[in-house]
Amino acid sequence: MDFLEIVNKDQNLAIFVQMAGLKETDVHLIQSAAPQALALLPEVVALFLQHLKAVPEVEQRLATAHQDFPRHLTHWLGNLFTGPHDQQFLEAQHQEGSNNVQKRIPPLYTAFAMSFLRAALPQLLGTHGVSQQYSEGALTAAILRMLDLCQYLTDRAYTARLLEVTGISKTLLDRLMTV
Repeated sequence: MDFLEIVNKDQNLAIFVQMAGLKETDVHLIQSAAPQALALLPEVVALFLQHLKAVPEVEQRLATAHQDFPRHLTHWLGNLFTGPHDQQFLEAQHQEGSNNVQKRIPPLYTAFAMSFLRAALPQLLGTHGVSQQYSEGALTAAILRMLDLCQYLTDRAYTARLLEVTGISKTLLDRLMTV
């Protein structure tokens, strides 16, 4: 079963993927860049950790939540590139959000991390000549779409927890958020 067939089992996820423009070709493009991208992950993680030092409370919170945060981030990024981008991959992204909720990591930190990665990954891949091996902007666009998908799935875990704690329905929450 291909990636889009899996996604289409969930109506909201299917709508998100369609609107984001994420296609099966993006998944293959990301996987084809994996060998070169994996070699750059230590640099990405080092830059992220350096960036965290600007906000010590965030650095401390993430270090407390994940025993070995650099290893965790490296592993997560590795899976982003290598896949397989299947049902387990999608569930792992949701589980990442559930783990963040359990560890009391605010959504702000997830948004910050994704924002950093959206800027750093294309820049490093471009600097090291990886992006130039593909059609203009294609690899960057594919990576950004995949990061958006990961954030969407992570955010859904926060929403699920909010629904659980408040006892309100998803329909009511959607209405309240769009009033």
